[in-house]
Amino acid sequence: MTDPLKGRLPASLETSSARVIFLLLAGSVGASLISIAASQILLALASIGAVAFLRPRPGYFANLRPMLLTLALFLAWTVLAALASSDIRLGLTIVRKFFLFFILLLVPLLAKGEGTIDWIYRTVFGAAAASSVMGLIQFARNPERDLLHRISGFSGQWMTFSGLLMLALVALVAYCVCSDRRDQRWAIPAGALMFAAIYLSQTRSAVLGVIAGVFVVLLLRRPKATLLLLILIPALYFISPARIQQRFRAGWHADDPNTRNRIELVETSLRLIGDNPWFGVGPKNVAREAPRYRGSDEFPDWMYQHMHNNLLQIASERGIPGLVLWAWFMVRLAWDAWQLFARSRLAPASREATMAATAALACWAALMISGLFEYNFGDSEVLALFLFFVAAPYAFPGHGSVGPAAGGEFTGQEPGLQREHPDAPVIVRGQTEPVRQTLS
Repeated sequence: MTDPLKGRLPASLETSSARVIFLLLAGSVGASLISIAASQILLALASIGAVAFLRPRPGYFANLRPMLLTLALFLAWTVLAALASSDIRLGLTIVRKFFLFFILLLVPLLAKGEGTIDWIYRTVFGAAAASSVMGLIQFARNPERDLLHRISGFSGQWMTFSGLLMLALVALVAYCVCSDRRDQRWAIPAGALMFAAIYLSQTRSAVLGVIAGVFVVLLLRRPKATLLLLILIPALYFISPARIQQRFRAGWHADDPNTRNRIELVETSLRLIGDNPWFGVGPKNVAREAPRYRGSDEFPDWMYQHMHNNLLQIASERGIPGLVLWAWFMVRLAWDAWQLFARSRLAPASREATMAATAALACWAALMISGLFEYNFGDSEVLALFLFFVAAPYAFPGHGSVGPAAGGEFTGQEPGLQREHPDAPVIVRGQTEPVRQTLS
């Protein structure tokens, strides 16, 4: 019987089981912008299918081992922090979120041929455009929204909504900049929808994340265009309505209520960390413990549910060692993406590999900058989408070193790495100069 999916999915997916599992993974990543419940159900099905029907290619675990080691240490310390907390049962509920990190294993396992990463990217962009349209409809129905009733698209909260669109928009810019295709006119309206939704959500952390991510894309691929970005940012501010301008100016004024409460959270978290430097107060326990370290009765208890900052929240939950391990994990992700990008500069690589590396670095920068003002690493939807973007570079064998792929010589015939000319220089491990080899 003819497989109906065969002609619609990348040709590198050779079996019907691989195509079905790949579709589940793509659906899970795309659904993170629509429904976290649907996303996690699809991720669970993809994980079960991968274990039952797929076998890793040679070198699969060798490529992932350094990253998985840092992740394992961070997760292990998280469990220790939960066991050391005053409410162990509450702290251990964080283990349920560990499931999301299966994305780091599934993407390199399934998206290992030309066109697979591209296919999932398009799924994400479609879901992001749909969510943006929903947010714009919400705004059209009530344009006079206050800051506690902002547009949220298909998400339950505007911070989640804007954080997801931030990552999708940055990845879309990387996708377009790294592509030579002329049939991507669809990207202009899709990007415009995402940008308009973020802009109207008035979520300052997401706007800063978009600026940081786009800046990284341009710096890596179009350095001269960074000057244009520096011109467009102030121009957009000056043509914005007075209400939008006031929203962004308020961040510089300590007497603004929204700025005061962030200062209060920083000071509270520093006192909490100082009193619990090793294991913090435990995952999920910050909302209960933080009010004891408050410096003022000005703000309600619910404001202390988290510290609105990745660094401070993780240190508060897991202590300073936990923060160090998290930083090590994040730096590892960025370093591995950079290695793929650097290799694409030294030896001709596919557009898809270059795009995956560029988008991973840009989304990493976006999450880190926006995470200075919001605990987005703890948002399941945002974390799931982020993990896909940073996992994409691992789909290209040998990403972790400039030279031969792990477990063998660099032949230029691996998925995602193609020679533009048979006499193109190949970088050989141990050589300080490019050695020309003819590829058969």
